[in-house]
Amino acid sequence: MTSFELSAPSGETGSRTDRSLRVLSVGSVLAFLAATLLVLGVVLWSATRADQVARERLLQTVSFAVAQSALKIPYDQESVAIWDEAVLNTRNAFNPKWVNDNLGVWMYDYFKHDHVYVVDAKNRVSYAMTNGKQTDVGYGIADAEIELLATTLRKKISAGALDAFEAGKARIPRAEDFAILDGRPALISVMPLVPHSPAVAQERGSEVLIASVRFLDGSFLADLGTAHLLEGVRFSATDDVKLSEQSYTLRTEDGAFIGHLAWTPQLPGSTILADVLPFLAAGLVGIGIAIAFLIRDLKRTYTNLITSEAQATHLAFHDTLTGLPNRAYFRRRLDEELSAFRGEGQDLALMCLDLDRFKQVNDTLGHAAGDMLLCEVAARLRGALKAGDLLGRIGGDEFAILLNDLQNKEDIEALCRTIVSAMSQPFEIASNQASIGISIGIAMTPEAGVTRGELARKADIALYQAKKDALQHYKFFDENMNEAAQQRHALEAELRQSLETDTALEVVYQPVYHAGTLTVSSVEALVRWNHPRLGSVSPLVFVGLAEECGLIDQLGEWVLRQACATAQSWSVDVVSVNVSPLQFRQPDFAERVLGVLDETGLPPNRLEIEITESTLLDASDASGRSLKALRSAGVKIALDDFGTGYSSLSYLMKLEIDRIKIDRSFVRNLGDSSQSNSIVQAIVTMAHAVGVAVTAEGVETRAQQDFLSQIGCNNLQGYLLSPPLSALGLVEVFARNGEHLVAEPNNAAGARAA
Repeated sequence: MTSFELSAPSGETGSRTDRSLRVLSVGSVLAFLAATLLVLGVVLWSATRADQVARERLLQTVSFAVAQSALKIPYDQESVAIWDEAVLNTRNAFNPKWVNDNLGVWMYDYFKHDHVYVVDAKNRVSYAMTNGKQTDVGYGIADAEIELLATTLRKKISAGALDAFEAGKARIPRAEDFAILDGRPALISVMPLVPHSPAVAQERGSEVLIASVRFLDGSFLADLGTAHLLEGVRFSATDDVKLSEQSYTLRTEDGAFIGHLAWTPQLPGSTILADVLPFLAAGLVGIGIAIAFLIRDLKRTYTNLITSEAQATHLAFHDTLTGLPNRAYFRRRLDEELSAFRGEGQDLALMCLDLDRFKQVNDTLGHAAGDMLLCEVAARLRGALKAGDLLGRIGGDEFAILLNDLQNKEDIEALCRTIVSAMSQPFEIASNQASIGISIGIAMTPEAGVTRGELARKADIALYQAKKDALQHYKFFDENMNEAAQQRHALEAELRQSLETDTALEVVYQPVYHAGTLTVSSVEALVRWNHPRLGSVSPLVFVGLAEECGLIDQLGEWVLRQACATAQSWSVDVVSVNVSPLQFRQPDFAERVLGVLDETGLPPNRLEIEITESTLLDASDASGRSLKALRSAGVKIALDDFGTGYSSLSYLMKLEIDRIKIDRSFVRNLGDSSQSNSIVQAIVTMAHAVGVAVTAEGVETRAQQDFLSQIGCNNLQGYLLSPPLSALGLVEVFARNGEHLVAEPNNAAGARAA
């Protein structure tokens, strides 16, 4: 319906435009500076973070390499330390040549051990090798670092470390540490020479030791740099590491400082930053220049807007399609006329107009045809008015007229008849004829009020009454309408409360019977409202009310959930639930139905959705998708009130309906009208021809039952067989009739009384 709730925009002055331009310019500059700082900050942070990550990875790499070297030297020594020949040639009868070839030169050639020493049981050096050459040392005292490690190793052997090795519980014992040897950083490892077979015996404490030295400068640094792509790698015995370098600190087992392994790290963030900054700076300069040009163009545009203010105002207050004043302009003019009315006492009339069947034109001929129709309607309305009357398009297919030069009520009625007559004539639209109608609601001052809100509200009420009246296309507001509107509003609030509190509403069930056996084949769920003040309210009243006030989705889902939850425990095959056209058009209708089935546990093939022919005629793409989704899930579809709309054989075949229900208006005249007999017979024959089951509604006499059974109608429903029953009452019928659910027909009068 029509509503006047939009405010009219006011014109802008030149000073406000200049002020807005200054604000926009300053804001643009500040935004550019902020964006520049943000971009630079992000780039610098990213580069710094990338460099930090690179440094951390390099440090981990060097740390891992040093640790691997510390592990590698003992592994190298094990290749000669567990050997009968090594024990025999170093302990029983020292063989210098054998020792040199197999312990000294071997460790240098194959494992790059810089120094190798053989130390006897008294920690005296009996053999020494330096850089692959034997050194004549006699039986000299070992270096302090080697002697310290040898002493540590012998303590481990005394504590049982060698026993654990021989028992297979541990690796051969060793002692290792970083040290400064001959002024150079070194990794020293000491290990006993032990036999690998029982044939060679060795007394504990008499073990000869082999000591290996790997200097951490020279070839070690070259290998480290080559393996891990380190530039400028060097050893520093002091803290002279440069800011451009990165270092790894070497310490002994007891934490004594040895020195630093230093190198020049490759920093990707700094490299990328150096490459990107020139381009970034150029880009920011370009953006700054573009913003300057933009501000200049905005100033030019604002200047043009000032000169075309009158045209902009017209566009703001007029409908672009029809050229009529729009809602905002109409509202402002109405306020002006009412203000004059209060001052001068001149009567006014507000007419709200709404087109009938306009949606069908849009759906059948398309929106372009609908737009053409609206333009034609506007032209015919203009032709019916006189100078001084204001016509506006309020929105969609809604129009409004303001009459401010009234003579009497009869003149308004004559105008309404003229408009109704003009709208009843067919419109030629895109080589097609379109037939529509119009409904008009009129509110007059001072009877209907002297404020815009009151006048518009009461014109809306009158329009609502006009649309309900199929014979009278226009209505004047009177207080009885106001009372009816208030009652309707109260009824709407009470229905909403009943839904929210789950009170007063009830679902009853009318059985549907097999025509031949009179056993229950299904039940139809019907909603009832037991109003605490008004008593039983007809579904025709409150269902229509729910559709108008937007409660139909909530009401329909409530009925569906109640019916599915109740039927889940019954042995009846199918429960049918009626669906409003408004529900069916919702895009998520199928998902909501399947959600209720999943929630209640009712299998989809036990639910039947009843829809009307008009629902399918008005179906949108969303409705078609819902129908397809429900059928795919197994939900049955029934066509209710069949025969009252546009039924045809091709229609049934196209829609793939599971069942049709013959409208009670045909069943009522069976036996009394040969025409009704023929129509019903034709419907049954047509449905069976395409494999669709048929149910007859409204069966109230035995003669109707017999006729329908004879012509092959599949199912019967009506007061003759059973009225709608509560869930408990239906259970009692089931219990009374046994497992086959056979029901005894009632007489029509008794059924209505029930």
